[in-house]
Amino acid sequence: MQAKQFTYHNLGYWFLLLFVLVFAGFYHTYFIDLLDVKPAIIHIHFLLMGLWVLMLIVQPFLIKYKKLATHRLLGKVSYVLVPLVLLSAWLLARSGYYREIEQLREAASAGLNSMTEFEILKAAAVEPAAIIALMIFPLFYLLGIRHRKQSSKHARYMLATALILLGPTVDRIIFINLGVKSIFGVSSYFVSMLIIDLTLAFLLYVDFKNGRETKTLGYCLLIFITSQLAFFILPNFDGWAVVVRFLMTNGQ
Repeated sequence: MQAKQFTYHNLGYWFLLLFVLVFAGFYHTYFIDLLDVKPAIIHIHFLLMGLWVLMLIVQPFLIKYKKLATHRLLGKVSYVLVPLVLLSAWLLARSGYYREIEQLREAASAGLNSMTEFEILKAAAVEPAAIIALMIFPLFYLLGIRHRKQSSKHARYMLATALILLGPTVDRIIFINLGVKSIFGVSSYFVSMLIIDLTLAFLLYVDFKNGRETKTLGYCLLIFITSQLAFFILPNFDGWAVVVRFLMTNGQ
């Protein structure tokens, strides 16, 4: 029985690896110049995300060592932490969106490009990763909370929230640390997506092999694949710029 439960019984150790990857991914873009002047929202978001990653690490250990009361208490803390994480992520994405628009407008005014206003909005909306993450992160979290009394489903949905972090982490390691823009003609974003999908596919195989229910991980894999397809497809549509404008609007 112990051999069959290794994946989730020791999930905290795998989340520790995630912590190392996050540090490596954001070392050059955040940690190395931590004391430099940055918008406050960047530090707030990193603090909140750090608390979320810490919670992901601690919670499985609390289960492992039978500290169920503390586990439940931290679970209730997440009811406040997760909305704050989402709010900070949205504010950070909005800040980057309007900064890109302003830069493109200044370039157009200086004659450096001949983009129309709509073309500027479309160019600023070309990177959908943040918005997609803002959609699927709360989805996995809410599914995990809904099934909090079913430990097997709860653990798998919380694992899915952690896998979302692999996207920006692995992308930065490849793009910035390694300086690789494409691999065999394919965007480096594909690597992080492939890692997520293969991880879920492997865990799905383990569940199937051991006679466990497979719907939960099947749903997670389907959601990830759908979101990954959206990442490449949505920016091709003019309507996506309108959607992003609506989601990011603050009266400007």
